[in-house]
Amino acid sequence: MLGANRNGKTSHAPLTTTWEAKAKVAWQVGLGSGFGGPAVVAAEVFILHRLGNEEVLEVTDLSDGKPLWRVGWPASYRASYNPDNGPRCVPTIVDQFAICYGASGDLVCIDRAKRSIAWQRALRKEYQAEDGYFGAGASPLVVGDLIVVCLGGKQAGIVGIDLNSGATRWKATNYDASYASPIALDATTALVVTRLNTVLVDLADGKILADIAFGSRGPTVNAATPIAVDEFSYLLTASYGVGATLLSTQDRKLAPVFEKSQLLSSQYNTPVLVQAADRARRIIGIDGREDVGVGNLRSLDLDAKKVVWEQSGFGTAHLIAIGKQVLALTIDGRLTLIDGSADRYQELAAMQLPAGTYRAPPALSQGKFLARSTNVDTGRSQLICVELPLGETLAE
Repeated sequence: MLGANRNGKTSHAPLTTTWEAKAKVAWQVGLGSGFGGPAVVAAEVFILHRLGNEEVLEVTDLSDGKPLWRVGWPASYRASYNPDNGPRCVPTIVDQFAICYGASGDLVCIDRAKRSIAWQRALRKEYQAEDGYFGAGASPLVVGDLIVVCLGGKQAGIVGIDLNSGATRWKATNYDASYASPIALDATTALVVTRLNTVLVDLADGKILADIAFGSRGPTVNAATPIAVDEFSYLLTASYGVGATLLSTQDRKLAPVFEKSQLLSSQYNTPVLVQAADRARRIIGIDGREDVGVGNLRSLDLDAKKVVWEQSGFGTAHLIAIGKQVLALTIDGRLTLIDGSADRYQELAAMQLPAGTYRAPPALSQGKFLARSTNVDTGRSQLICVELPLGETLAE
């Protein structure tokens, strides 16, 4: 989910700015339902989907899309607000394990060497968590041998699960779940955005070190994952009048630097941080809501607390930062490379992917861009691999 550090950044080499003649769809793989994006480890692509009455971890070869192996387990989620009934989360890959969190809140640990289930827990059923608007959708966080799950149960809002055994090590809060994935601040603490609160958790015992209100009641969600903007500062954003909050985590406390700012109000897309030519901190993000048809791409100067530029009507989009470049995939499949450090909207290259709905977060590895496209009429999806040629580095 959003790369190894959950911030949408990659160490991938910069991309060429002449896509039109070089970029191509390398392969496509048919999948079942679901909105979970791919995770890439070495030469393998991991993705969750649903086929009939099973949730499935599908593993394919990055180079050609050929199937390598798969593991399935019973699925029980029933769609409500959205007709799609598949998993929403990106699998979390750590050491020999693949941690999968299904739409009904089943946590499944797959042993990659044995290609079989090591253990599984029906967490939402165990701790009396409701499905919410779209089922379970916050990808679990793994820190050392601990799995942190934003669960939303009446008996446990957040749980710490032992990676090796699947046993519960601690429980915290009774807060409802969000769709934002937890992030690690270091080896001892995690920041977890819940339905209406953001909490700082001690990973040793689940103690809540700090707790602030963040969210809005009603038919709303918190879904954008917090991102680090420096060692002790993290940016939160949500729509529905919530806006942006910049948090200080100094001394294991949560203190808003600013809050409820309308600089950026993202419904579910996580923004990315880039560095401008003058070394200022730039945030590139989507301001608006998919369900009301408003999605504007914005560049923010965090230090000056101002909008540097806005591209109106850009559409809701997932973002990947590649140095000073930003790769944006809109929900209708337009893939655009922009200069994230510029003082105006500067498009470097663009292409249109095959028809479909691109709601899942994409991935980029070894010159291959991986995106999941859903056919809303059939409920089936495709994993699409586009080869993007590497290119020159943007001027410093």
